[in-house]
Amino acid sequence: MFRKYLFLVVIIVLILSITSCQDSSEEKSEDKEETKISQLVGNWTRTDAGYKISISKINDDNTLIARYFNPQPINVGKAIWEESYGNIKLIIELRDVNYPGSTYTVNYLPDRDMLAGEYYQAVEDLTFYVEFTRK
Repeated sequence: MFRKYLFLVVIIVLILSITSCQDSSEEKSEDKEETKISQLVGNWTRTDAGYKISISKINDDNTLIARYFNPQPINVGKAIWEESYGNIKLIIELRDVNYPGSTYTVNYLPDRDMLAGEYYQAVEDLTFYVEFTRK
């Protein structure tokens, strides 16, 4: 009888330890993502020109508080982030005179601490490869 109870106790302890390990690995994964996302805050300058993106806040609803300068301020109509294939992707849509929906779609590259992707220039209907470095 004692062996039967001992066996049950061992099984329960194993189950509890396995589930607690899973919970902590999920928490670590969430912490890593939060850390990656918080790295977006800052001032970024396009490598081929003086255009700048300034990100001051990451909101819980996947929106960003972002400003764009060329070199004067250009209205940002929408700024969001999303996870895409394990990467953090930013989408910043410009809505201003001569910027009727021009959009940056860039990925954060944490190993190089840079943003890289595409800029869609709506007026001319052209897409360019762009990179931003932190300033």
